[in-house]
This record gives sequence, C-alpha cells and structure tokens, in this order.
Amino acid sequence: MRCPHSTAYVLLLRGVLACFLALALSGCGLAGKGGAQDDPRAASPAAPPVAADDGQGDPVPYAVAIEAGGGHKDLLEQMRSVSQLVRLKHEPPDSLLALERRARADVETAVRLMHSLSWYDGTASFRMDEEARPVQVTLGLVPGERYSLGSAHVVYDPAPAIPPAFVNRTRSAGFWGLDAEPVPPPSFPDVLPGVAVGSPVIAQDMLAAVEALLQSLQRQGYPLAAVTDSRYVLDRESRTLHATVCIDPGPPAAPGPVEVRGAREVDPAYLQRLTPWATGREPWDADAVEDYAAHLRALGLFRTVEVRPLAENLVPAAGEDGIAVLPLEVTVAEAPFRSVGGSARYDTDTGFGVEGFWEHRNLLGSGEKLTLAAPVATQEQGLRAAFEKPAFLVRDQRLLAAAFALREDTEAYKKTAAGVSTDVERRLSRYWWGSLGVKGESGSISDEERDTQAFGFFAPRLGLRRDARDNTLNPADGSDIRLELAPYAGMYGSPFTALGATLSASGYYAPLRKGGRPDDRLVLAGRAEAGVMMGASLRTLPAAMRYYKGGAGSVRGYAHQSLGPRNSDGDPLGGRSFQTVNLEARYKITDSVGIVPFLDGGMVYRDEFPRILGDMRWGTGIGLRYYTPIGPVRLDVGFPLQPIGGDPPAQIYISIGQAF
Repeated sequence: MRCPHSTAYVLLLRGVLACFLALALSGCGLAGKGGAQDDPRAASPAAPPVAADDGQGDPVPYAVAIEAGGGHKDLLEQMRSVSQLVRLKHEPPDSLLALERRARADVETAVRLMHSLSWYDGTASFRMDEEARPVQVTLGLVPGERYSLGSAHVVYDPAPAIPPAFVNRTRSAGFWGLDAEPVPPPSFPDVLPGVAVGSPVIAQDMLAAVEALLQSLQRQGYPLAAVTDSRYVLDRESRTLHATVCIDPGPPAAPGPVEVRGAREVDPAYLQRLTPWATGREPWDADAVEDYAAHLRALGLFRTVEVRPLAENLVPAAGEDGIAVLPLEVTVAEAPFRSVGGSARYDTDTGFGVEGFWEHRNLLGSGEKLTLAAPVATQEQGLRAAFEKPAFLVRDQRLLAAAFALREDTEAYKKTAAGVSTDVERRLSRYWWGSLGVKGESGSISDEERDTQAFGFFAPRLGLRRDARDNTLNPADGSDIRLELAPYAGMYGSPFTALGATLSASGYYAPLRKGGRPDDRLVLAGRAEAGVMMGASLRTLPAAMRYYKGGAGSVRGYAHQSLGPRNSDGDPLGGRSFQTVNLEARYKITDSVGIVPFLDGGMVYRDEFPRILGDMRWGTGIGLRYYTPIGPVRLDVGFPLQPIGGDPPAQIYISIGQAF
C-alpha cells in the first residue's frame, strides 16, 4: 500500500503542529476544506513596514501584559515561557522601534504556539502605550475554537515482513527464572498509539507518539524503521485534524559482528565478548544495544563510547529465515587506566578512619581491575588487594581474588592476620548469579578470656544471588537476595569444624513514577539478614569468626559490636547466630540533597539459630544524603530505643554510599 496524497490543495506546513512538527516532519503537507484563505495566519494583523534602523538611543524600559481570550491559564503560562518581551525585559531596547520588533516577533510566536496546542484559528496582536512610564506593551491572544484529532493512521510502505524466527519465541520468566513465557511477535499498529482520537492535538504528544512507534519497531527486530512521509489535513467544518504517518519498516534484522575503533590498549576482542546478544541469531533490540553501550561506559576504561548500526554494511537476508544481519560500530576514546584516591569515614564509637587506594582498570588489556588499599583507622590498619577479571572464559563469568594483611583492635578482640580468597561468579539467568570459591586466613588473636594464640582456617564457599535492582549504587526499585554457605576447618588451640550460612534480602520500592519508570524522589527500602554458625561451640571459634552487630553497618544508634552476649567485664563476646532488620524512607528534597528517616533492629545470640524477632534491640534516627555521580555521601544520627549502660545517647556516622 502506498502512502496516500490528498487530492485537495495543500498548504505548506506552517502553523500545523507548530515549530515542533515543522522541525521533525519537514516537507509534510497540510490540506483543509476551507481553502488557502483559511490559513490561520491570515487572521493576524498585517505588519506595517519597519525601518531598517533608527539609530542608537536611550534604553526604553517597558512593562509586559499577556492576555488570552477565554482565560486559558496554561496557554498564558506557556506564552510567558517563550515570550521575547518577557525574556528580555531586563535588557530594555534602545528605541521604541526596537521594542515594536520584539512585540511583532511575539505575535508570530503566539500564533505558532496556539497552532501547536490545536488552536488552528488562533490570532494574536499587540498594542503599545507609549505615553506610559514605563512603556506598556500588551500582547493579546485569541485562541478561538480548539481542534481535536479526527484520525491518526499509520501506513507501512513496503509492507513489513515477519520472518519465522521472530515468531514463537520464549524468554525466561518467574521469580526463579525457570519458567518460559512467550514473546509476542512484532506488531505493526495501523493507528498511531499514544494519541487519543477526539482529544486536542498537542504537537509534542504527536511527535512523541511517532518516535515511540519507531522505537517499538527498533526493539522488535527492525533497526532501520523510519518515517518517510507525514500528512496532516485540517477539516475546518468539523474542527478536526486528520493525520497519516508513512513508515518504511526496513528489513527484519539481527545484530551482527561488532567493529571496534579507537581502542589502543584495550583488546577489541574483550569488548566484542561483552555483547549481550547472540550474533546473527536473534532479533535486533535497540534496548539491548543501549544496555551494551551503557555497560561499556560503566567499565571506567573510556572517556566516551558511541555505538551505532552500520546500515551501509547490512548483509541482506539469505536462506529460509529471512533475517538480515546488521553489524555495529563501537567507537571509544580511552581514559587513563590508573588512579589514586582515598575515602574517609567517622563514627562516634570507632572514631575517624581513612583509606587510600591505587587502582589499575586494564591490567592485562581486557579490563582486569587491580585495587590496592591501605586502611588506617582506630580499629584497623594494614593492606588489602582485590583483583577482578571480567568475561572470564565466557561473557557472563568473572574471576574474583582478594588478599589482605591487617591488624584489628576492637572491643571484642585483637588480631593480626593475613588471608586470601578466590571465587568464580557466573550469571545463571537474567537475575541469578552463582559463585564458587575458597578462602583461608591465618594469624594470631587474643580476647578478654584468652591470651594471644595462633589460629587459622580454610573454607570452600558457595554463593547464590538474585539481583533485580535497577541501580547498584542507589537503587529505587527491585530486590537483592544473597545466600552464602561455607564449611570451615581450622585450628584454634585445637581443631574445629563448623558450617556457616548467611541469608540477606533487600527490597526497594518507589511509590512515585516518572515517565512510567520508578521515580527516586521517594524510595522505601528494607533489609532483613540472618546468619548461623553450626557445629562448634562459641569458645571453640576464634573471636574474629563470631558474629557481631551494632554500629553503622547493622543497627545504628548502638556502639560497634555492642549487641549480644558479653563477658563478666561487660566486653562483647560475639555469637553463633544473628538477625537484623533495617527500614528506610529515602526522600530527595532536591536532585542532590535528601533526608532518610530510619529504623534498625538486631541481636546476636549464643545459640546456633537466632530467635526470630526475639530479644531484638531497636534504634531509630535521621540521615542526610548528598548525591554525587559516584554515590551518595551519608550522614546518619542514630538513637538507641533500648540503651545499653555506658553507651552515649546518640551515635553519628559519616561515610559514602547507602546503608544498604
């Protein structure tokens, strides 16, 4: 079917859908039953000749009033926002003639604005009171009767082809990701979605609807879909506008190989391994392409990343599947790979702490990250090292390794030790990750009941994680569930074995929406966590392996390690199980500043299993957040609701990042 052309005479697209559609849909036609004499601008007052210049003179201060027939407060507000008279009021012209030019420019702007809001018969005029001081300029708008949308047809030329591979597809679904749900085949609506017939025609809404339709096609396997023609016909008798949008859907295509340009020290093969699609085997998805670009930007390797389809290199469909292959081009500009930095924190119970670090983000040429850190705090001093190799053997798998040598001095124990760990983490489905690794630690430790004594342990570990958060640094929606199991074998005076397990679940909910997406102005966040250590008595375990709660990372308002069993001197002993609950309401006052009221609860137990919600101590308080590109800076003030003797009435915590 060919895109229809009106047999009626056609007016140039001057007023219809205003400047918005004039920019986006240049070359469109406009026809109306009323004839050329019904051009909406013909009703505007004729503009008398204006002299080229009248020379420089004294500034002419003026006041502006804008009036609209029938009230129309929204129209008045929008006119004020685009009025040259209003915008330049504090820059008076140097003559009355120059002031008149501004007024005439506003008349033209007013007519275009009314057309963009479907007042196609709207007229505008101005008057000047030159005797008033300051000069009074009044701009008058007469909108007339508002037009509505009579029809909005979509015509595809050529007719779209739907290959068999785009039909009867499935994707993983359900909480566990083990269910299969059908993927709807591509749809080609013949009526423009997103606009309502019978409602006023808003230019911006029409543009958005056309763009949304193109984006929908580009997410369903038609990357080259484009508007080829548009016609907007006015029926002045019925006060309606009839729209016809012609679209060339382009060939159905799958994403092809990636060509990398601009990479000098980063291996292009590494960037090609990161593509989230099966090359040449699945429908093109513009969202997946954008996610790929966003992932490359988040690597910290590049100053800029641009990803575009190479339409000129399209490989036409061959064989029975009928799918073309569209290569992509990735152009990057590498950033410095090495950086030096630091962070600081402050808690009233543990004092100041600083940490300096050195980082290399491309150690071996494929995005390998090595971080060396030196924490210096009242309770901890030493060195830490962490290594990450992304896309280890396959795209969705990474190798993690860490080592440390630290000295810790807390209320519960003093420890000098070194340790290492290695894990392989792999994506199992859309949200699920699994990990398998091993860790070990050796050193000396002392507490209030034992003098300094050597200890050491070895533990394989298994992890399972479901991460459905929309943002890892500052989530507004989704959940994060983690389970870790670790059987321990070690020596602390005598051999011991134990099985440790921790389970945590965090959830985030944004009750407000913006553009159909969660709005992070208000986020309700919650976390529940529990841990057990089975198979060994409390005193058989080195003090550093026991659980401790209280402080910035668990129950705010209480001192560090203060919750749970204590010895006869009142010092914390730690426990074999724990449970904590954290609730926050994160409200943004501005884009960069927010407040966070919170409620925390928790307890540590001697027993192997926690008493569900039993004997918990609760703390509450208020926090202040300053949001930065690398995450929020956090200031929390916590108050214990069940104070422990000797603890201060409030605790203050300053650090970087959300509490959870």
